[in-house]
Amino acid sequence: MQHQLLHPLTSSSFPNLARLISSYGCQPRFVPRLMFLGLVCALRSPFAWLESAKYGRAIRSQAIEPAPIFIIGHWRSGTTYLQNLMSQDPQFGRVTLLQAAMPHDFLIFPTNLIAGLQKMLPNTRLMDNVAVSTDAPWEEEMALVSFSRLSFYHVSFFPRAVERIFREAVLFNDGDRKLIAQWRDQYLYFLKKVQLSQPGRRLLLKNPANTARISILRQMFPNAKFIHIHRDPYKVFASTVHLYLKAQEAWGLHDVDRDHVVRHVLESYPELMEAYFVQRKALHEDEFVEVSFRDLQRDPMGTLSTIYSRIGLGQYDAAAPFFSRYIDSQRNYRKNTLPLSPSEREQISLRWRKSFDELGYSV
Repeated sequence: MQHQLLHPLTSSSFPNLARLISSYGCQPRFVPRLMFLGLVCALRSPFAWLESAKYGRAIRSQAIEPAPIFIIGHWRSGTTYLQNLMSQDPQFGRVTLLQAAMPHDFLIFPTNLIAGLQKMLPNTRLMDNVAVSTDAPWEEEMALVSFSRLSFYHVSFFPRAVERIFREAVLFNDGDRKLIAQWRDQYLYFLKKVQLSQPGRRLLLKNPANTARISILRQMFPNAKFIHIHRDPYKVFASTVHLYLKAQEAWGLHDVDRDHVVRHVLESYPELMEAYFVQRKALHEDEFVEVSFRDLQRDPMGTLSTIYSRIGLGQYDAAAPFFSRYIDSQRNYRKNTLPLSPSEREQISLRWRKSFDELGYSV
């Protein structure tokens, strides 16, 4: 029961949950899980209505200023570590786990209940050893599961539909204006809520799905900055497959099929990266910087200094002590060791060759 209370879909509106099931279905053995989700969604609906009544006008009129900084990169490329590190800088606001998990009602969530929610959380994330807390920086893609089907996170609940979800929610069917307009409205509404809760602080946002959305984000926020982080593709593949399987086993409403996951990751990585390679060409030098996870691990302070100077974030010296303390706190962190089969390695080297070349990795 406690584990399912932490299911991301418990934050959904009930009508949205119904639409998702209509679109993707639920296999019979997961009906009890679905019924529990539906019950929780229905019980939480009054809180969403209350928040809208209390803050709706303020949310709609909220400006997002200054323009956000977007950390992008394929899943499992080091985006979380970079976000956690840069979030130590007091000048930045961020989406927290509480906000991502409760996007419809976090503005009215009683502060005296946050400690109780914290006790329910696991010590670390499903797929790795990164610590979890209600105020930890999180990706806003999780919040979007509660608004419509336009969130990459839905692959964790509906494994049989991963191709459709990726195509619609990440690539927007190669430019479907209706999908883009719907996503923009939902995304902007949530970010306005986050900004309202952190007035005057520049939002530092981390979202791997945004790697394919640069052009749209520049239209929404003309003065935005982008930080792309990349990692050895072989390690990205192994870790991404692990991520899919862990999330689908914990939260899925369909059976999990590892072979299906492997095929999807092999196919979707080049699609995401090709969208990035095309869209980064339009970025100017002062609004974009690219770093490797390897360099960030080897020389975090030097890499951060480069990021700040390249895209003009300022205040690096003031933030440096905060960065140092966080780096010291992570010295005992241990990454997962995830092996690759020879056939998987061969497929990666063949099908992801352009990314190896573009990002400077050896096949």
